[in-house]
Amino acid sequence: MNPLSQPSNVNVTNKKLKAYLAIYNDIQDTTLEHISQFGLPLEQENNQKENYFTKINQLNNKGALVRNNCKSVVSNGKISSACEACQTGTGSYTSFISLKCHRDCYFCFNENQDNYHFYLNNQRNANQELSDLIQQGVNLTHLALTGGEPLLHPEETIKFFKLAQELTPQSHTRLYTTGDFLTKEILQQLKDASLDELRFSIKLEDSKQKQKHILRQIELANQYIPIVMVEMPVMPGTREGMKELLIQLDRLNIFGINLLELCFPFRNANKFKENGFELKNPPYDVYYNFWYAGGLAIAESERLSLELVDFAIEQNLQLGVHYCSLENKFTGQIYQQNFDAKLDKTYQFSSTDYYFKTAKVFGSDKNKVKSILKKHNFPFTMNSDYDFIQFPTDAIELIQHTDVEILLSSNVVENDGQGQNIREVHVEVLTTK
Repeated sequence: MNPLSQPSNVNVTNKKLKAYLAIYNDIQDTTLEHISQFGLPLEQENNQKENYFTKINQLNNKGALVRNNCKSVVSNGKISSACEACQTGTGSYTSFISLKCHRDCYFCFNENQDNYHFYLNNQRNANQELSDLIQQGVNLTHLALTGGEPLLHPEETIKFFKLAQELTPQSHTRLYTTGDFLTKEILQQLKDASLDELRFSIKLEDSKQKQKHILRQIELANQYIPIVMVEMPVMPGTREGMKELLIQLDRLNIFGINLLELCFPFRNANKFKENGFELKNPPYDVYYNFWYAGGLAIAESERLSLELVDFAIEQNLQLGVHYCSLENKFTGQIYQQNFDAKLDKTYQFSSTDYYFKTAKVFGSDKNKVKSILKKHNFPFTMNSDYDFIQFPTDAIELIQHTDVEILLSSNVVENDGQGQNIREVHVEVLTTK
């Protein structure tokens, strides 16, 4: 059976199914029109998904670890347990003291955070929030402090990790920093507070002198903290600079680097244009209101990231080189919304992408499917508004030789305070013809 995930390009004959797909075409068109108003153009649509999976398969054959339904890939399997926990979000908690930062990175998405302007000049009571979570019996396996720049508030940062050490000593703790304000004294205090992981950011647009300073800070931190990493977005056009950086980091014997898909944070469009950047097309695999504030993926960042993972394998680099796509950032939200929901038996929770899946057949094809479902005691529901029969995806195998067109539906559960709603967010046509 062939999945066709772009409704506008699907050659279907069932009129009722065509009408249903038109709804999603309109959603996609409206979304793209809205995106165009931010001022950054979409790349010319191509076979990027096909090319992506071809590259992923090549990396897999070379021994890379392909994770999270192909949304994440690691050169040699060395990946932070915090990244693994991020996949579902279970037991993972990230806080900040303030959103104040001494840097002004044009790609930073902090302005998209809730209450951004308030937390530029005011501090969050991260310690009290942590205490409250523990008192509520929340089992925290991974705990992080980010910003802004946390080390603009060194005393509060140290107090946070000391409290974590006291209240939840089993938690894996990590700190994000530019590294600019790191000192031996702070590192010793972080070590005393049992900090497990320290993540630096490096920017290739900085001067060579500045980059060397951060590399020295990373080398210093590696003497105190068990896991030292770099986490940075990958800029298109920086291939040689990134390769050089990977080699330098490998020589420092740090744990690894997270290569993030560069995103457009809905601002600074002119700066992105000056750099020749365009938006990835299509911008999303699934059109939905995701919580992650990063923005929209930039074209070519993903392709270069995968090249760098390949480079790490070819050069036998010992540090883990992990590509984290924008789509990889979304799965924790979907898991948290869906994993413990109870829906009728026509829905099945997918352990692959965490959406609730169901199948639908429309119009005159309904009766063909209905008789088969009854014969094999599969549950189903009928929908008169859109003229379809809905049934579990397990039953698709029974009708794969039937001359029908099947819609595979992906759904999320939303709670609006008044009850539980099921929202269909993505469709694919499975043709048996």
